[in-house]
Amino acid sequence: MNLIVLAGGRSERMGRSKCCMELSGRSLFEYPLLALGRLYSQCIVVENEGSINSCSVPCILVQDRIAGAGPLGGIYTGLAASDSWLNFVIAADMPYASPQLAGAMGAYALRNKLDIVYPNIDGLLEPLFAIYSQRVVSVARALLDAGRHSVRELFASARLSVGAIDRQFAVRYDEKLMSFFNVNTPDDLIMARLMMHAREKSLQEERV
Repeated sequence: MNLIVLAGGRSERMGRSKCCMELSGRSLFEYPLLALGRLYSQCIVVENEGSINSCSVPCILVQDRIAGAGPLGGIYTGLAASDSWLNFVIAADMPYASPQLAGAMGAYALRNKLDIVYPNIDGLLEPLFAIYSQRVVSVARALLDAGRHSVRELFASARLSVGAIDRQFAVRYDEKLMSFFNVNTPDDLIMARLMMHAREKSLQEERV
């Protein structure tokens, strides 16, 4: 299984590109790689406009194949670049991803032979913390060719086997559901920095 990090978003609410914003000395997009990379055979980062020049974490950088197509275009690009049947897709702005939850979702997809597994937390869907198979590529391409860019349309496709995990499943592996915290606004970035500082302080105290 491979990891695909989507770092090509427009960042409209942030007002500027956020994937390379610094969080405790690292670019934001590197945190999903650090948290989850060891679980997967290969890590792929999808970006656009050459916004990422380098990465301190081993990965393959690929350019969005379809400009302006949003997350669906990123998922399509990442899957097309991957050599794995199943892939874990995550947004670049999710710095607190749980490897335990991601691993459990992968196991759930394999066990139930599903093409997509996504979280549905009390009606809130998380399509960018989800499992996608290579069977999604042709369905996504058809949607994109038709000018339809909603990832949720994948979930309704009769050509795909789709499953969802709920809150009860998620909290077994990520009690506080921190995996779903993402950095969309300047205030979110401030909160992420505060949480990161608190986490680092807690780790230092444990070592004493």
